[in-house]
Amino acid sequence: MGDNIPGGIVAAAKNRLQVVKCLEDVEVSECESCSFEVTLNLAYIEGVWTRDGVQLKSKPNCRISTHGKKHSLILNRAALGDAGLFSFQANGIQTSGRLSVRARDIHIVKELEDVDTTERQPVNFLCEVNQVDVDGRWYRDDCRIRPGDNIKIRHQGK
Repeated sequence: MGDNIPGGIVAAAKNRLQVVKCLEDVEVSECESCSFEVTLNLAYIEGVWTRDGVQLKSKPNCRISTHGKKHSLILNRAALGDAGLFSFQANGIQTSGRLSVRARDIHIVKELEDVDTTERQPVNFLCEVNQVDVDGRWYRDDCRIRPGDNIKIRHQGK
């Protein structure tokens, strides 16, 4: 006699939302960019991204986008504090992936050298590290030195 299933139920079963490609765990070094991608079986479904249960919104360092069936989250310049469990949820489905962020291995390449000078003469101190985009700070006797009228601090690199 064949299946006696109403056509609406068959259509609903075919249109049931499913994850085609799940989120995967991602590991990056600090300051690198990374992305999470989810592919669904249906296009233009609205979803929500979360990190450790807190909803995320698009902003300059976190871009959220949808292109048809593909949902993406891109983190620019990941920081140690960005690590956690990222999840995508839509219409009762969920997929998750963990982000691990490794601290950069920063070390001094060129040490400070002693400088002899006379009073009121300019003096330059130079310190070189192995990474670019390192937030360096200068200290004298455990007291932080800040730029001023007679102190200039310059940082070179990307």
